[in-house]
Amino acid sequence: MNTANDSSNWLGALYGRIRNQRLRSKLFLVYVLVSILPISFLVGYSYHTVREQLIGQAVDNIGSTIDQINNNIENRLDLYSQIATLLYLDGQMRNYLLYRYRKNDLFSLDAYDYINQTLYRLLAMNPNLKSISIYTDNKTLQSDGLFVKYMEDLPPQVKDKVFRAEGKITPFITYSDQWGKTVTLARSLNYLSLNYPYGILTMEISERELYSLIEKENKNKTIIVADENGNVITSGLRDKPIANLSELSGTKDMMISKKLPNGWQTVVLMSYDALLGPAKQASASMLAISLVCIVSAVAMIYMTSKFMTKRIERLMQLIRKMERGSFDLTFRPMGHDEIGQLAFALSKMAARIQELIQDVYRKEMSRNEAEMTSLQAQITPHFLYNTLASISALAIKHNNLKVHRMADDLARFYRISLNKGKKCITIEQEIKLTEHYVSIQKTRFEGMFRVHYELDESLYPYTTLKLIIQPFIENCINHAIWDDEAGINIVIRLTQEENDVLISVIDDGIGMPRDVLEQMRRRTGPKAGYGIYNVDKRIKLAYGERYGVELFSRFGIGTAVRIRIPKRMTFE
Repeated sequence: MNTANDSSNWLGALYGRIRNQRLRSKLFLVYVLVSILPISFLVGYSYHTVREQLIGQAVDNIGSTIDQINNNIENRLDLYSQIATLLYLDGQMRNYLLYRYRKNDLFSLDAYDYINQTLYRLLAMNPNLKSISIYTDNKTLQSDGLFVKYMEDLPPQVKDKVFRAEGKITPFITYSDQWGKTVTLARSLNYLSLNYPYGILTMEISERELYSLIEKENKNKTIIVADENGNVITSGLRDKPIANLSELSGTKDMMISKKLPNGWQTVVLMSYDALLGPAKQASASMLAISLVCIVSAVAMIYMTSKFMTKRIERLMQLIRKMERGSFDLTFRPMGHDEIGQLAFALSKMAARIQELIQDVYRKEMSRNEAEMTSLQAQITPHFLYNTLASISALAIKHNNLKVHRMADDLARFYRISLNKGKKCITIEQEIKLTEHYVSIQKTRFEGMFRVHYELDESLYPYTTLKLIIQPFIENCINHAIWDDEAGINIVIRLTQEENDVLISVIDDGIGMPRDVLEQMRRRTGPKAGYGIYNVDKRIKLAYGERYGVELFSRFGIGTAVRIRIPKRMTFE
């Protein structure tokens, strides 16, 4: 306990002593300590990076080597596969193998002669082949022990594996003799049209031939080719051969393997010592360079700390002046380095703070004025509602129902359209607002137009900008009526299209000539139809360019307006 207290007291005293030192001394101490840690980290990191890069490059190179070796092995096996296919497609040989010979049948001599000549010719053309044999179940064809043999001479597991391969070349490691290990390649022989095997073709190649494919790649590494069970077929371990890959389980070398399509695998072993030798040399060189850098850094740190603290002390004086509320600062040039830029930024900040103080004052005054204007504006709707209510009551008193109805509709129209200053209302409210407006106009233009509603009421809860239908009803009444006695029909339709809401206003009035319609469609300002321009502009500003107003008209037939808005429950 006493030891712990002594250590704590000693550390506290050391911290207090360092804290009270001048900035120059603290910078010098910190820089000296900090310079050692990064350099040490750099040496370790560099070694680790070089090591990982060397291993990565080695893995890539070994992968390319394995791919090349596998490609060479596949090409060599494909060559023998072509030989097997050539014999498989030899119809004459198939006939000789399938023919049932009688005793002392001279026709069997022709068979032996044809088979011997064909297989001798293939052996002569492919000197790497040790032997070619055909195993058959046809006991009437005598076995010569060389080219023609009986199926019973093959081990059962070999026959089963060959027949399961369905005509593909199947490799086997057969035996080792005085000439080394032998690899047997076998495939089944069957009719082209029937899946009935009549024999098995085998070809033997020496392990030395496969070793020649990897011999040139054995420099600084060891290459092993094994079958699907890990049994070694050939390897670069000529002095200490192994029989199975399981014998490598305790190795400390880097081991990389890839498989061939037939199940064989190519394994490459590489010693870490040979691989990481350059990384160790590079780390030793970096350590020597780091020590030189540390000594040089100590001298440079002292000079730098002395140079930096002078300007920092000047900046501290200016900051304390700003702390006291004085932002009228006088700056002397301090260069263009970080401290000089800090001084320049401090001067800009002081000027900006002065501007912000004045700006906040102006905005506060403007906010107070806006609040006063808003409070005054709230009086106007109440005054309007009360006035319309008085007119309605006076009309009832004098039994003037038309004036009462118009005043009541107008009051309801303004109550919805004002909506406490909100820009957005529900579609149901927009329809109600339109109905009040139509009611007012019917009082004025009695019998001159008829309004029909085709509404999908499931869309009522969705929102829309207010007053987007009324301008088009007004246009129908003011511009589409051409016969006061016949009047016109106006259809207000509410439908949906995918995620959009479509509001259509259609009339059977006089319509518009083509030139007037084109001028309205190419409108670039409010003069080309203020109502259309106003509604279209508000929708595009609120929802985006793909929404708005579309206009269709034909002179003498009528006009249709389609308003497209997004289907939303709330206004974003």
